[in-house]
Amino acid sequence: MDLSATFDAVLEEIIFRWGIPGLGIGIVKDGEVVYARGFGVQSLDTRVPVTPESIFCVASIAKCFVACAMMQLVEQGTLSLDAPLAGVLPEFRLDDDRYQEITLRQVLSHTSGMPDMEDDEYNELVYHPEVDDEAPGRYVRALSSRRMIAAPGERFAYSNIGYDVLGYLVASVTGQTFETAMQEHILRPAGMLDSTFSFPEVPRDRLAVPHLRTPEMIVSPVYPYHRADAPASFLHSTVGDMCRWAIACLNRGSYEGRRILAPASYDLMWTPVAPWGFPPFYEHIGVGWTLGHFDGLRTVSHGGMGFGWTDFLILLPERNCGAVILCNEESSARSRTVRAVVHAMLGRDPEVGTVSWMVPICRALEEGGIEAAYACFAEIKDDEAYFIDEGELYDLTYQLLAVGNVDLAIDVLKLNLAAFPHHESSCLRLSELYNRRDARRCAMAPGTAPGFS
Repeated sequence: MDLSATFDAVLEEIIFRWGIPGLGIGIVKDGEVVYARGFGVQSLDTRVPVTPESIFCVASIAKCFVACAMMQLVEQGTLSLDAPLAGVLPEFRLDDDRYQEITLRQVLSHTSGMPDMEDDEYNELVYHPEVDDEAPGRYVRALSSRRMIAAPGERFAYSNIGYDVLGYLVASVTGQTFETAMQEHILRPAGMLDSTFSFPEVPRDRLAVPHLRTPEMIVSPVYPYHRADAPASFLHSTVGDMCRWAIACLNRGSYEGRRILAPASYDLMWTPVAPWGFPPFYEHIGVGWTLGHFDGLRTVSHGGMGFGWTDFLILLPERNCGAVILCNEESSARSRTVRAVVHAMLGRDPEVGTVSWMVPICRALEEGGIEAAYACFAEIKDDEAYFIDEGELYDLTYQLLAVGNVDLAIDVLKLNLAAFPHHESSCLRLSELYNRRDARRCAMAPGTAPGFS
């Protein structure tokens, strides 16, 4: 695979235009690592450069590792994909009798009807880390008050909760902690010696920390983590280790002579279960993987995004190649980077692509406040260098709320509604934030505390 200097130049231009602090890229072909490089810094505070050995949180890419662990237990005859989850994990229950019908296959393919955490609730969980051995059990038992959102098998509905329950099941069945089981049965056999699901074990000098736009780019004031959510969100790994994982998967479960899974398990995991509906990479959900097509080639992938990270792992089995993208900021720059990398793998000229209007809007907010942001929008709205999408500023508000900036989040939503008056999610979110701000002001006002009239 010939990766020219043009490829590096395109990646550097994407980093510059989007204001990305740090990025790690790895590409594999025919069982070999053909490209591994870091760009930028692990942290805007320390300015330590990103290298292929820098450690990133890979976010939801963790789920394909959990799926691998479940398939190992299925191959051993310990579990059955179509057995009810409640039958093998008595501690699991929901406030809906239908939970007793949920199968392992349905949880793995996000078709179980289980709910997911709301964004605010998720932030609350990971910004108040718990690392003790009992945290996963407390989390699973606390699910008993939650309702299902669909009948088991009815439809696709992404659920981080489901994968956290599966992680607890791995621990219950193996008699080991989830982290130890994954280390012994998945990570080490795949040659991933620098990877772990246990954040306390991560060397801090190699850690690529998450960043938030607030609107200026800053290091997240709290490092997000919760041990109960490790199966869904908190594998920490390097470009080098993720390349080894890609090779193992392209080899259908074999790495340097060590067999992790049987090839038939990959055939099962990479078979569509339900439509997702977002081509090219998210056409269908499989068992632990997302499935699609790019230029007529089958793609097997998993992405991760949230809390100040964006990541992507993509395999092109028909070409026996794959790539990993690890980034320590949260934006849709990921889609531009993914396309540039896939184009390079296919021998096509990579492109920088357009930039979200969120980027110059953040710059204007930082320099001149909301009035400058409105002026910026008026200036760029017809500029073809930018794409203006209703979800971009909406997603920005979650980063603003992560640092408690409710007032600016409200202003940003109002700007989004000025551009997209019928964006229902922004309307609902704006109403919610007004209520939150009013409640906060009432709590701070004299004479409003309980017991005063």
